[in-house]
Amino acid sequence: MTGPTAPTAPGSDPGPVLELVDVVHQYQGSPPVRALDGVNLTVTAGDWVAIVGPSGSGKSTLLNLMGALSTPTSGVVRVDGHDVTRLSDGQLSALRGRALGFVFQSFHLLQGLTALDNVATALLYRGIPAGQRRERAARALERVGLGRRLGHRPSQLSGGECQRVAIARALVGEPALILADEPTGNLDSRTGEDIMNLFGELHTAGATLALITHDEDIARAAPRRLHVRDGRIVAQGVTA
Repeated sequence: MTGPTAPTAPGSDPGPVLELVDVVHQYQGSPPVRALDGVNLTVTAGDWVAIVGPSGSGKSTLLNLMGALSTPTSGVVRVDGHDVTRLSDGQLSALRGRALGFVFQSFHLLQGLTALDNVATALLYRGIPAGQRRERAARALERVGLGRRLGHRPSQLSGGECQRVAIARALVGEPALILADEPTGNLDSRTGEDIMNLFGELHTAGATLALITHDEDIARAAPRRLHVRDGRIVAQGVTA
C-alpha cells in the first residue's frame, strides 16, 4: 500500500508540520485514566519546541500521538497535513517513515551493524538503491560529526557518538519533523550539552525539532517551551 499523498498544491502554504486540536487520550480502566485532556499544539516548519514535565504528566502519551504511534480518543492530530485517524495502518507506517525522524534515550542501534549501515536502515523501505542509501547515510553522519566513524559498530562508540548516529538516522530521510525523547537521558552532563549544541546547529540549519524531557535545564536550550502537567499544557515560554 502506498503512503498518503501531499495534501497541498505546489507553491501553496504547507501549513503546520504538526497540529493537535482539542486532543483527549483516555486509557480504559476502572475508572478510566485521562492521560491528555484537551491539548492544543501547533509546530510549524523551522520550529524547535521543548515539551517539559514531570513523570506522569502525559509526555509519553503526547509523544506517541505526535509520532503517529497511536490515535487520540477524541480531537484531531495532523502530521504533515494528514489526519492520523483517517489513515490505515499501512499509511500511518508510510507517514512515519517519510515525515518523521525519531531519536530515543536508549539509541536503539543495531549492534551488529556499523554506524553507516545503522543510518542507512532508515531508508530501507523507500525504494532507494543500496549504494544511494549508503551515500546518504555517510553524508548524514558527516553532518553530525562522525565522518570518521562510518565503519564503527555501536560497541566501539561512546554514548555520545551512539546518540549522534541515532540523530543521523533521524536526519537521513529529511523528515518534516524530528521527535527526540529524552535524548540526553543516558549521557553525562558534558556529553548531553554537546548533543544539545548539535540540536541547536541542526535547528539553525533548518531542521524542525520537538524534544520531550523532564529536565528544565535541557528544555531551556529550545527557543520555545511548553510545560505539561496532568495531561494539559499549563504554560508556554519563548526565548528572546
